[in-house]
Amino acid sequence: VLIHAIEYKNTWYGNELKSEGGWSLEMIDSHDPCGAISNWKASTDNKGGTPGQRNSVEGINLDEQGPALIRAFAPDSLQVILYFDEPLDSASSMNAAAYSMNNGLGYPSRIIAIGPLFNRVLLEWQMALKPEITYTITVKAVNDCRGNSIGALNSCQVGLASPADSFDLVVNEILFNPRFDGLDYVEIYNRGHHPVNLKGCNIANRNSLGLISSIRPMSGDDQLFFPGDYLVLTESRRVLEQQFQLSDPSTCKEISSMPSFPDDTGTVVLLNTQGEIIDELSYNEKWHFPLISNREGIALERIDFNDPTQDPGNWHSAASDAGYGTPGRQNSQFRQHSPVKGEITISPEIFSPDNDGYDDFLIIRYHFPEPGYTSNIRIFDANGRQVRSLVRNGLCGTEGFFRWDGLDEFQQKLNLGIYIILSDIFDLKGKTKKFKQVVVLARRF
Repeated sequence: VLIHAIEYKNTWYGNELKSEGGWSLEMIDSHDPCGAISNWKASTDNKGGTPGQRNSVEGINLDEQGPALIRAFAPDSLQVILYFDEPLDSASSMNAAAYSMNNGLGYPSRIIAIGPLFNRVLLEWQMALKPEITYTITVKAVNDCRGNSIGALNSCQVGLASPADSFDLVVNEILFNPRFDGLDYVEIYNRGHHPVNLKGCNIANRNSLGLISSIRPMSGDDQLFFPGDYLVLTESRRVLEQQFQLSDPSTCKEISSMPSFPDDTGTVVLLNTQGEIIDELSYNEKWHFPLISNREGIALERIDFNDPTQDPGNWHSAASDAGYGTPGRQNSQFRQHSPVKGEITISPEIFSPDNDGYDDFLIIRYHFPEPGYTSNIRIFDANGRQVRSLVRNGLCGTEGFFRWDGLDEFQQKLNLGIYIILSDIFDLKGKTKKFKQVVVLARRF
């Protein structure tokens, strides 16, 4: 017969020194046996613990916070497991009317409380969940052991997971050269059309021989990663929150040991359960904005989800006013890909290359009916003097873009003013076409 159970973590210590060992965790209030982290604390006794004695941290734990729904997972099309942050009261958790799902599923037909912690509930439906549909499940009138009812954190998404295929998940941001007191992080974006189970995904690097190595699982538990969501992998959420704005802590997933990502060049590899490559990025510190002298603590951000991962022009330094990194949220340098009707367009018409996150570079986007075109792109000032040969005999696909960072041929700042973008396009049959566009280079003072 189950008497009592807890699932502890070293984060319960709240003290980095004591969590290294030699100190016990003590319950604060024995009248709140179901309390989790809020009712446990590192011993304050000089011996490191109080076995057989009154706990050194004994006191009253005023638990007035209701349970929170953390996440949900569907092991198959008829079952859903709900995960809560603390044990539930058995009577309230077995009420079918407390759980409801949208898209016509309604209430579950069967409920099973999962021990020994009883912070998980298995729900069964008679109607099956459909692939590539994201459902929302809502919980009401469920209590914890102290009788506190669930509050605002009572709903989450769920769906049927599909194996991650190539380019479903992409590397979206990376900090490979952290501050002296910081840590690496890699942000991933789900650009697919279905949820992915993180338990079947891995992050790795390539060693000096170019072989995939240091493979690390993204999650030891079943956890869904939904389309349009961000996921940040790092060794410490606490360190990340200290140095960057992390608007939603649930987007951060701690890994005990990240693969090594050197400060100059390295490779990030995403793998699925079969060991197949989902996405891969071989980065270089030279991809940073050239006028940044100290690159420590500055993340590289992807500009467009739909453009190639390995294109250096699809990466830029995170903006200064965004804290030089945007883990778990939209990149400061994000540009939404939109098809163009013309053959060559530029945007924006006014840009300011000062790395403030607003129009830091000029995008010269092309669209051709077939591949095989070659381009030469030159930039002239208002007096007609050539200041930059941006592209020389560049082979173009059917669509893509080139980027200008506002620097001249010698990587020096250009004066403010009007500049002419002259593009010469030709194919192997000798057909040519010229495009001439005007752009204004500005800076914020």
